[in-house]
Amino acid sequence: MMLEPATFVHQFESLSYQHDALCVDEVSAELLAQEFGTPLYVYSKTAIMRAYRAYTNAFAFIDHRIHYAVKANSNLAVLGVLSEAGAGFDIVSAGELARVLAVDADPSSIVYSGVGKSKDDIKKALEAGIGCFNVESMSELDTLDRVADEMGVQAPISIRINPDVDANTHPYISTGLKENKFGINHAKTIEAYQHAQSLENLSIKGIDYHIGSQITDLDPFVDALDKLMELLDELDDVGITFEHVD
Repeated sequence: MMLEPATFVHQFESLSYQHDALCVDEVSAELLAQEFGTPLYVYSKTAIMRAYRAYTNAFAFIDHRIHYAVKANSNLAVLGVLSEAGAGFDIVSAGELARVLAVDADPSSIVYSGVGKSKDDIKKALEAGIGCFNVESMSELDTLDRVADEMGVQAPISIRINPDVDANTHPYISTGLKENKFGINHAKTIEAYQHAQSLENLSIKGIDYHIGSQITDLDPFVDALDKLMELLDELDDVGITFEHVD
């Protein structure tokens, strides 16, 4: 379906028409195309900040930090806007780490997620002083412990737990069911954290849940949080507590 210009602009507050020219944040798209050529990606700082504030304002009643997934868009200007606003960052590679550090983000605001962390990647992240690693497996706990031991540091960790919650999203981007490849099985949570606790070079900071992307219904989040609250009580009973929930 084609939208009339006025209808299209009405849906996106960062867009406007001035003197019959489409503008993004009051900058003429025609002039941008003339200066930079086409095809051209134009990002609205206004739209980015509106979305960021919507998230952070929703959590204003508790201590929190909104983390931006760098894999969504690693443009340095975009990362810089979010860094200045106080956002944290979720990364999945050493390359993404380098980009976040390039915009002078606070290293303690960086969480390193992902299933493919190499020893070199882990070393670079520890050298940078990142806030936390989201660990995907028991073997990754052992790898982190060995690298941290070699460097003479403590590796801050959370463990990604697979809650077996159906997010009702597309099966290719579902991550929270037990048949999905991500995270440690919910039933093995205490075993995993006790193993982490036994490793001298790891420092337990939090717990991580992730159930998928492009979720438009709140019920799966409520289901996941219900499971998480029960799990936190069970972990507290065996002496394992956290600084944060991701």
